[in-house]
Amino acid sequence: MSYIIGIDIGGTKTSVSIGTARGKILSRRVFPTEKVEPTLAEVKGCIRSYLKKYAKGLKKVKGIGISCAGPMDPERGILINPPNMPTWRNVPLKRIFVRSFRFPVAMDNDANCAALAEKTFGAGRDVQDLFYYTVSTGIGGGLVIEGKVHRGASFDAGEIGHSVILPEGPRCNCGKRGCLEALASGTAIARVAREKVKESSLILKLAGGKKKDINAVFVAQAAAKGDKLARAIYAQAAFYLGLSVTNVIQIVNPEMIVIGGGVSFAGPILFQPLIKTVRAHAWPRPYHSCKIAPAKLKEKAGDLGAISLFLKELDLGRV
Repeated sequence: MSYIIGIDIGGTKTSVSIGTARGKILSRRVFPTEKVEPTLAEVKGCIRSYLKKYAKGLKKVKGIGISCAGPMDPERGILINPPNMPTWRNVPLKRIFVRSFRFPVAMDNDANCAALAEKTFGAGRDVQDLFYYTVSTGIGGGLVIEGKVHRGASFDAGEIGHSVILPEGPRCNCGKRGCLEALASGTAIARVAREKVKESSLILKLAGGKKKDINAVFVAQAAAKGDKLARAIYAQAAFYLGLSVTNVIQIVNPEMIVIGGGVSFAGPILFQPLIKTVRAHAWPRPYHSCKIAPAKLKEKAGDLGAISLFLKELDLGRV
């Protein structure tokens, strides 16, 4: 049996896994994303432990897939300047891991990788064209056309989180105003809750009475218990996300929209108002031709995304 190492570097956490070409994760370790050097040192330590335990050194490992927040240059393997990772600038990830382990390395942004994972192992197995949203700390997107990730001329295709929905809206980490990420991400949901919460709110109680500790998870929990403010906050985020989904359906006309990331775990609290918005604003024919579905892979999306990316790049002869 041969193995693939998957590395998923996100704004808040990093995971390192070892899996098979069939999508079976044999082992996975997760730890906080810190500055570049300590994070990469821990990643390398995980890989060395996997090589010793599963692969008996180097012989059975096909290569390494890296999934991380963009923007980046996947061909040169450089992470450029992700808005939610301010200390990571122009990091040559591909060169670092090739030099350390002498394996082929494939790299792409996390949303592209997750889109490919959902196409390969998840909700999109039976379609050729899909658009994937990851709605978490930030918002990213990945476009798969005829089974392949579409990267665009500057490798920035799918950066849906930084499309402007409300020009005079709140400031986004990218510097613009009214980006989808500033309106519908987990960070945005938490910010709005902190701005509107009252002393008697269930949201505040779930956060231990500390406004600064409010996050999107507490808002979702309160909404599930019927809290009116929490439901209104989620409905507002779902409205903006629904407008974005409508635009993608009109422009790309995909067979499927897959929505993943931590915010999507709220289930009907997010999806019901989102689909209502899309139904109200999209043309009937592309709307009825597109299935809007929750992601299936959930916390495995990053790991399987990195593995899927390497498999696809191997198949295309790029690694």
